[in-house]
Amino acid sequence: MLQRVQTVYLLAATVLMSLMLFLPLAEIAAEGIGIYKVLSKGWYLTGGETAEPAMATWPVFILVLFLTLLSLINIFLYKKRKLQIRFCIYSIILAFGLIGLIYYYYVLGLRPLAEPAYALSFPMVLPAIFIILVYLAFRGIRKDEILIRSLDRIR
Repeated sequence: MLQRVQTVYLLAATVLMSLMLFLPLAEIAAEGIGIYKVLSKGWYLTGGETAEPAMATWPVFILVLFLTLLSLINIFLYKKRKLQIRFCIYSIILAFGLIGLIYYYYVLGLRPLAEPAYALSFPMVLPAIFIILVYLAFRGIRKDEILIRSLDRIR
């Protein structure tokens, strides 16, 4: 199972998506309000007394969690290559949707703030790296499937 290169790609993609669950995506400084820490669960005001998010982004958190679980499950489907290929395609499509959803919530959160200063963090590029790794895994799985089919033809 781990000797296949596509398994390593899927494992790396799983780790990257799980990092996105916990690491801050950005920090946004708004004049007169404070500094927001943007996580996948929501926007939290640093130094605030409550643990309530200023803006909840639960769909982003759920999609990141689902992509993490989907790529983890995909690792253990190494005997079912066709299903593994489908899961890779679904993961890529959902990761593009995640990028769009992050952008939507980012624009939605910046709209009411007057002249915010923001600093994006490394986890903002993780969905793009995830897409590349899952595509590389897809290519490896497809090569294995083509090889198995060609060997079946020879018999």
